[in-house]
Amino acid sequence: MLVFTILIVILTLVLETTISLLNYRRRNQPIPENVRDVYDSAQYKRWLDYTMETHRLAMFSRVFNTGTLIAMLLFNGFPYLAQRADDLTGHEIMRILVFLGMVYLLQYILNLGFKLYRTFGIESRYGFNATTPRVFVQDQIKSVILGLLLGGGLLYCLLWLYFNLFEASSQSGSGSAWIRVWLVSWLLIVLVTLIVNLLYTKVFIRLFNTLTPLRSGPLYDQIVELADKTCYAIKEISVMDASRRSTRLNAFFSGFGRFKHIVLYDTLIEKCGTEEVVAVLAHEIGHAKHKDVLKNFLLSVVQIGATLALLLFFLTASGSWAPSFGFSTAHLGFALLHFGMLTDPLGFLLGIPLTAISRKAEYAADGFASSTASGPAMIRALKTLARENFSNLTPHPLAVKLTYTHPPISQRIEAIARLDGE
Repeated sequence: MLVFTILIVILTLVLETTISLLNYRRRNQPIPENVRDVYDSAQYKRWLDYTMETHRLAMFSRVFNTGTLIAMLLFNGFPYLAQRADDLTGHEIMRILVFLGMVYLLQYILNLGFKLYRTFGIESRYGFNATTPRVFVQDQIKSVILGLLLGGGLLYCLLWLYFNLFEASSQSGSGSAWIRVWLVSWLLIVLVTLIVNLLYTKVFIRLFNTLTPLRSGPLYDQIVELADKTCYAIKEISVMDASRRSTRLNAFFSGFGRFKHIVLYDTLIEKCGTEEVVAVLAHEIGHAKHKDVLKNFLLSVVQIGATLALLLFFLTASGSWAPSFGFSTAHLGFALLHFGMLTDPLGFLLGIPLTAISRKAEYAADGFASSTASGPAMIRALKTLARENFSNLTPHPLAVKLTYTHPPISQRIEAIARLDGE
C-alpha cells in the first residue's frame, strides 16, 4: 500500500505539472485577433516575464511539497508526529486533532517561504502587491486561527459522531451504523457549508477587508437604474478596499435569498469607467438571477455526500494498512490524510464536469450583462480586467477544459459579440 500511495502522489504531481506546462508552452502563441489590443508590446513582454517567473515558482513549490510528502511517508514522519500528539494528550479525539493540527502547521510553515517570495518578490516587481509586512502577518495569523477554529471544530464533531455512533454500533453488531454516521455527518457538513456561504461576506470577508456601501453619484444612479430594469432588489452593494493588498481588479456575488451581496473591488471602480463597472455588476446580477450560488451549493451537497460514503468505506479497511506506513495500530488521523492522498486524482476527474458547468454559467452571466447593460461595455471591462490582472490570452484548450472555471477572455468576447450581432 505504501508503494501504491506514493505512485498516486506522483500521478497527482504529473497531472498538475502537465496542465501547467501545456499553458506555459503556449505563451508565445499568436494572440487572438479580438484581444490583440489588450497588451501593447512592452506590456506583453512583462506578461511573458511574469508568466515565466510564476510558473517556475509554482513548479518548484509543487515538486517540493510532493517530495516532502513522499519523505514523510518513507521515513515514518507521520508516526513521529502521531507519537508527539499522543505525548501531549490522551484524549481519544484531541490526540487526532493535535496530530492533524501539527501536519497542517508543518505544511503551512514549509510553504510560507513560497508565499512570501510570491507576494513581496514577484508580485511586487510587477506592480501587483500593495500588502505591507504588517498586513501580511495579520492576514496569516487570522487565516491560521480561522482555519483551526472552523476546521478543528467541525472535525471534532465528526470524530465524536464516528466514535460514538459508528464504532459503538459496530461493536454491538448493528449493520446500519455507517448509514446513521453518514447521514448525520452529511447534514452537519452541509449545515456548516450553508452557514459559511450565508455569512461569507457579512462576517468572514470583514475579518480581512473593510466593506463600505457604494456612495451616491453617477455610478450609483446607473446601478439603481440597472436594478429597476432587471427587477433586482438591491439589498447590499459594497465596495471592498482590495487596493490595501493588491492592484488586481475583481467583483463577486455571494449568498442567496435574503443574504445576497454584491461586492466591487475599489480597484475596479478606479480603473474602469462607469459603463464598464455597471456591465460587470450586471454580470454579477446575472449570476444572482440564474441562482448560480444556490446551484453550486446543491452540487457541493451531492459531492459531500458521495465523498463521505466513500470515506466511511475506506476507514473500515484502513487499519490493515497502518503497518505499511510505520504505525503499530490503526490511526484515524492518518487514515483521513491517506484518504485525501488517494482521492486527489478522483477529485481532479470530478472537477472536470464542475468546471464545465462553471464556464457555462459565466457565458450566461455575460449574456445577461450584454442584454441588460451593454455588450461593448462588458467587452471593454473584460479587456481591462485581463490587462490589469495579467490574464493568459492563449491558454491551452485542454487546460481550459480540465481546470478553468472561466472561459478564456477571447471566447467570452466572441460570445458577447455574437449576441450583439457584431
